[in-house]
Amino acid sequence: MLATIAAGIGWSAAQEYRTLANLRHQGLRTDATVVEITGRSEEGWATAVTVRFATSSGPVQADVDVEVSSATDAKPGTRIPVVYNPARPTEIRNIAYLDGHDADGIRQGSIVIGLLAAGFLAGTVREVVRAKRQTDSSKTPDAHHPGT
Repeated sequence: MLATIAAGIGWSAAQEYRTLANLRHQGLRTDATVVEITGRSEEGWATAVTVRFATSSGPVQADVDVEVSSATDAKPGTRIPVVYNPARPTEIRNIAYLDGHDADGIRQGSIVIGLLAAGFLAGTVREVVRAKRQTDSSKTPDAHHPGT
């Protein structure tokens, strides 16, 4: 089960790396207007927002994560720099996230879970081998039966 979770998280990180690479090379940059705050940190700063911006095919409204900081707190009406995929304008990232550090965290999480899965598997195999040896040794007939 842990291996499946690790694989899923790893796949998610790989998808994010591909998206970021595509946006870095083919994405279009623009300033988007914050429409609504959709996520907040424990301290109350915006972590995710809905933004609206114009493209050549018309206006787009999409959700995007934002940097958590008192200096950059996003409020409705604030403009933030974003990059979007012109083929799919709702594929959007805050420019501050194009370096991939968020995906690094996802990848590291998959590695940790994968190591836990490997450790669990190794422990299970060891116990199975130990139990098999005990079972095999109890089935071996004794060469000498006292009292017979």
